[in-house]
Amino acid sequence: MPQTSSGVAPAPALDVADLVLNYDPEQPQARFTGVRPDLLTSSVASRLPRPVPWPAGKQPAPIHLAAAPAPDAPLASIAALAHCDAVVVTWTAAEAAALAAIFTPDALPSQWYEYRHNVESYIPLVTGDRAPFKSRQSDMTHYYHSLGLYQPCEVAGKRVLLFKSGLHLDYDGPAIPVRKLMIELACTLKPKLFITTGTGGGIGAETRLGDVVVGSAARFDCQQQFKTASWAGTGPFTTSAVPPRALALMTPSLLSVNAADVVGGRSVPKVWHGAGSDIVTTDFFAFDDSSDTYGLQGKGRACDMGDAMVGSALTDRAVVAAAPGLRWHAVRNASDPQIPDAGGDVKSAEQTAGQIYLKYGAFTTAASAIATWALIASM
Repeated sequence: MPQTSSGVAPAPALDVADLVLNYDPEQPQARFTGVRPDLLTSSVASRLPRPVPWPAGKQPAPIHLAAAPAPDAPLASIAALAHCDAVVVTWTAAEAAALAAIFTPDALPSQWYEYRHNVESYIPLVTGDRAPFKSRQSDMTHYYHSLGLYQPCEVAGKRVLLFKSGLHLDYDGPAIPVRKLMIELACTLKPKLFITTGTGGGIGAETRLGDVVVGSAARFDCQQQFKTASWAGTGPFTTSAVPPRALALMTPSLLSVNAADVVGGRSVPKVWHGAGSDIVTTDFFAFDDSSDTYGLQGKGRACDMGDAMVGSALTDRAVVAAAPGLRWHAVRNASDPQIPDAGGDVKSAEQTAGQIYLKYGAFTTAASAIATWALIASM
């Protein structure tokens, strides 16, 4: 292996597209421990957000089912979800682990229930070479032909479904099966509130690592694989207004606990909302840098890889008929801030963004999980 001038072997390059979607801090895969050997010796607790001091009577709690439903069971057949108030969808393995650490710390994703109902109808739709849905890697069996993992929980008397999607806009191919899945969830459960949440790239120098963006809208900015898709020019998809009582619940005492583990962020993450707080959905792993390489500046406050498609799905006539008056929010945390210009070396900048995500992604997600909780608790 080549060495640096100091005689130390350089760190292996990260496959950032793989890292962002698949790195699991609960059960780190071997391909990531090669980049971060300390993951082999650290505890699960040290890799995930710490508990926060919930207000009395509003702390989330898992709903443990008497028996695990069959993976092919429809969600509508599960009694605990018969009157579901809110659905929370997250996307990556790290996001799900961090969300669980905040909402259901005694039920981490390795214990969540598998969802494979009617999976046969999705198999021909997933054609992307890097889709976890198609992966036969030994450490990805949890996701092979899986539509998702889920855990029911309760927040302030509201029944909530936490759902880690097994499908993803940017990895599954041109049939965009994730839209079908989001429509299925909304039509089946008929919630009052639908939230998509997870990590994202901060846009603009003023958006700091760990800040939260409760999007005012989600918009597509497809520059690569979906640039000519008919739906790429649709939107923006306006989210529901953020209730003042929800903002009041996003207190420093909650937000500061895990922010203390994020070097380079604020001691209390800022919650961006309202005008100018759009979330920009790209069709590849994009990030903002000081040279504005991907032209994201001025388009929103954070970029992600899916929220606009959720917004599109929730405007489908089937959803409008099944869940009239459905409120929805897109909540993102800045898991990487604006990256300094790397002298035109975008690959180097991408590696920097990936290293920040690997080190801090789970801890920055605590803030967006708290914002998600506040939106539910304020219903």
